[in-house]
Amino acid sequence: MDKYAERLSGFMRAVGCMNDAANRVSDYFVIKLEESDSMLTSLAMYHSSITDKFPSAYWHPQLKACSQKIFMETVALWFFEHEDMQLLPSSLKQNLLANFTDALNEMTGNAEFFTLITSPPVWYGSLHEEFVIEAQYGRYLVHFSIY
Repeated sequence: MDKYAERLSGFMRAVGCMNDAANRVSDYFVIKLEESDSMLTSLAMYHSSITDKFPSAYWHPQLKACSQKIFMETVALWFFEHEDMQLLPSSLKQNLLANFTDALNEMTGNAEFFTLITSPPVWYGSLHEEFVIEAQYGRYLVHFSIY
């Protein structure tokens, strides 16, 4: 596994555990996508790894450019979604986001951010949101979901 993706995934999983409630579980992670000639091809390889019952085209992936600011606003929403997390002191929330941003910037450098919109042909969580980051060190998928 990519050391940057592993570091961020560990961070995200810890925050995700703090958001778990009795009736659902959070799943947050980052993976490095396979290198290919295009982001859609890299995504097709990832989607094919999830299930071999449906061709990757059945995910109907669409990429929409977004800013790092929009990405980080979404990260904050997922990190502090549970009411207990919302009660954390503002300084602690800011520190968590700052540490995540530092690790993200180390992983991505000067990067482009994209919102990934899909229609999964298989169960993929009750609610999910994903991003693809095109960075100097590779392509990364950032995944948030609850189930």
